Amino acid sequence: MEKQQLKEIGQRLRQRRTELNLTREQFAELADIGAGYYGQIEVGTSQMSIDTLIKVSHTAHLPMEYILFGTGYEPANPDAVIDMLYQCSERELELAKKMLILFLAKS
Repeated sequence: MEKQQLKEIGQRLRQRRTELNLTREQFAELADIGAGYYGQIEVGTSQMSIDTLIKVSHTAHLPMEYILFGTGYEPANPDAVIDMLYQCSERELELAKKMLILFLAKS
């Protein structure tokens, strides 16, 4: 795989990790891979094995095709959920955030 392709893969993963509001360390822990290794993937200096690609895909909730090629992914529209969250108190928002993190980690 060419260096540019590795960088593009890393950019897509970094963008998604940021959308999930996770640090590199948190993402790596959820994916059950080393934080340093994951950092190398994000900057495009290391390639992934199939096993790691599966873990990263599952953790990021992204299709492998999108991770590798940037195609095959259309994000869902979260407007209905956002509307519900606007009706929550600060405490309810914190609970919802914790539940969503747990839900995403398990799915």
